[in-house]
Amino acid sequence: MLVFLKKTLAFEGLDEPRNRPVILWALLIAVLAMGIRGFFWSYTGRVWEDTLITVLHSENCAQGLGLTHHPSEPRVHGFTSPLGVLVPLMADIVHVGWGIPFIKLVSILCGALSVFYVMAISIHRRVQLAIPLAVMAMGFVAFEHHHVFFGMSGMGTQMATLVLLMSFYYIIADRPVHLGISLGLCMLARPDSEIWTLIVGVYLLCLHPKRLLSVVPAALCVYGPWVIFTTLYYGSPIPNTLIAKMLGYVQWWKDPNLTWSGAKRTLVDNLVYHVFAQTGPTHLGHAFQKGVFFWDKRVISNAVVFLACVGAAAALFRRRWELAPPALFILAYAVYYDLFVPVLFPWYFPPLTAATVLLCAFGLDAATSWIRAPLFRVISLSVIAALYLTFIVSILPTTFRAEKAIQQTIENDVRKRIGLYLNAVMKPEQTLGCEPPGYVGYYSRRTVYNYPGMGSKKVTDFLRSHPDQRNMNGVFKHIRPDYLLLRPWEYDIMREAGDGAWIDDDYQLERTSDVPRDAPQWLQDDYAAHFILLKKKPTQAGEHGG
Repeated sequence: MLVFLKKTLAFEGLDEPRNRPVILWALLIAVLAMGIRGFFWSYTGRVWEDTLITVLHSENCAQGLGLTHHPSEPRVHGFTSPLGVLVPLMADIVHVGWGIPFIKLVSILCGALSVFYVMAISIHRRVQLAIPLAVMAMGFVAFEHHHVFFGMSGMGTQMATLVLLMSFYYIIADRPVHLGISLGLCMLARPDSEIWTLIVGVYLLCLHPKRLLSVVPAALCVYGPWVIFTTLYYGSPIPNTLIAKMLGYVQWWKDPNLTWSGAKRTLVDNLVYHVFAQTGPTHLGHAFQKGVFFWDKRVISNAVVFLACVGAAAALFRRRWELAPPALFILAYAVYYDLFVPVLFPWYFPPLTAATVLLCAFGLDAATSWIRAPLFRVISLSVIAALYLTFIVSILPTTFRAEKAIQQTIENDVRKRIGLYLNAVMKPEQTLGCEPPGYVGYYSRRTVYNYPGMGSKKVTDFLRSHPDQRNMNGVFKHIRPDYLLLRPWEYDIMREAGDGAWIDDDYQLERTSDVPRDAPQWLQDDYAAHFILLKKKPTQAGEHGG
């Protein structure tokens, strides 16, 4: 393992005796990181809604139907992360259906590698974190709930975290070719990584311009083929998902009724309850609730952010310019998520929280550097690190049980059953309109026109050409799918719209799908707990033809 890390990944300092304690801790934590991910997988069986959106593209491609969400709309770029579809595609080509287990296996390995990259950053001669702080940062990426959960529910989040940490390390280690490769992988992990690549590019241009001659070609070799493919295959490298979100959602600051006090409150709430919340013991669950545990009240996450600011200030004061890009990454993405992302989905944040905790560790290291007694400093930092990881780990029994309950009660018993029912009753040429296209699209294998059109150009084209009808009522009234799957409150809003009479005129109730009445209240309140399935009335089906 150490030979692989040294020779292949270009880790430095592995042979130095002073680094052996951190290396041993890293080996232990990496094994535990893989173990806890494997346990989560077997215990919960969790599959996230958006995983099925992406993997349906993979399975359709493997079956010769095109890299698209539904074959009736061929060549629609209905996924956001290229790695999120390319990794399962490698398995689905061998056997359709192996894609989700394969990306989970990859996430297990990426979890261990994430620990090793945090170790490499911590022991590098330019950083040299105190041992307890290195353990704290490694433990966070290994055990924090959302770092475990999203990768092990089939998302590409763990891969995105890993490649970001890779790029951090290769900036610090001054490895331009490795840095270029890691930046290319960052772009394959998430398109918004262009912000990060711009930060790195400006940093290199200002301090090491000659390095760009190695970084840029390496990055282009990794990411360039994907740009060429998507341009030729889809007509553009920009995912349809990004276009759909831009057209279907609106930033909070565009609200015409917004007040100054409301703006300030939203700015702070977005940062505290969403962007940086996962640096403390929290569970941003299925309904994205503000999951505050009784001992926290956001004190821990706020302290982490404050110490990350201390770390950034210390790096600036000490002229540790190699730490400037990670600090700017945190600042830039905090602003980006707060102001420019309309819906703050919780799987966006693990890469950002990993960076924040790393800089927090550097801030703690700088803040305690005045302590002259080495033993007292080590003991103090050990207590802080142990307490922090205890808080992070202590909630896992609760969150793991919650995810198991969500999978069984919500996903399997409600959304999956709806999808299987639709597969049985819908004809291949019939269509469905709904908001969540993951479970129902995957298990129905029918054409899904979802709002705001993640996998459908038909929907996004309508939204683009009808700016005054950018809502579910406008889209579904125009398309008139054969079936409509709505949450009760969505149904009420559409009926109460000024032109909402069409829904009762054209559709009739087919069935309702709800969680059991004896389910806990927090499951009853989940955003996917209750659905109404409407079917087009026979006369309307004849008139509109689906």
